[in-house]
Amino acid sequence: MNGLRLLLALAAFAGMIVLCVLGWNYGGMGGLIGAGVGFLIRLGGRGLDWGERLGNGYVGALMGMPVGLLIGGFLTVGAPYLLAMINSTPQ
Repeated sequence: MNGLRLLLALAAFAGMIVLCVLGWNYGGMGGLIGAGVGFLIRLGGRGLDWGERLGNGYVGALMGMPVGLLIGGFLTVGAPYLLAMINSTPQ
C-alpha cells in the first residue's frame, strides 16, 4: 500500500510539472515559481532531520504549484483582458 501511495504522489507531482510546462504561455512559469517558493518556505520549518524537512519541502512544492499556476494564469491571461475591457470606450 505504501508503494502505491508513493507512486500516486510522484505522479501528481510529475503531472503538475507537465501541466506547468504545457501551459508555459498561459502562466506556467508562475506554477514553477510557486513550487520553488513553497519548497523553500516549508524547508525551513519544523523537522527533526533532513528527511522530514525534505518531505515538508515536497509538500510545500506540491501546494505552491497550483496556486502559482492560478496566479500566473491570471496575470498572463486574465489581467490584460480585464484591463482591455476597462480601458475600452463605449460605442
